[in-house]
Amino acid sequence: MAIPNQLPNTEVVLLEVEILLTIIFVGAWGGFVSYFIGKEKAQQSDAHKSITNCLKQVVISCFTSFLLSALAIEKGFSFNMVLLAAGLGGVFAAPILKILGDKIKKYINDASPRE
Repeated sequence: MAIPNQLPNTEVVLLEVEILLTIIFVGAWGGFVSYFIGKEKAQQSDAHKSITNCLKQVVISCFTSFLLSALAIEKGFSFNMVLLAAGLGGVFAAPILKILGDKIKKYINDASPRE
């Protein structure tokens, strides 16, 4: 399955629904993995709070995996590499977002005029 990202018009990249759903599913799976890895560190007794935290982690992981897979598509990677980027984005969502946030802060601080 190929991802057509080399179109004459570079304004829009259209993804098939199956590819998009696969990317989201892989990111959600990465979120579950990340939650269970973190759950070993901090045990929670309340089931409702545990489920809420798991769903929060899945949503954050889906967002990060979508960002990484969009970057992979933009770079022209194969479908397997896009799925790998989505999975890694799902599992390592928190560190990736922290690094991205630090880079954006640095960019804004460097771009702001000095007095």
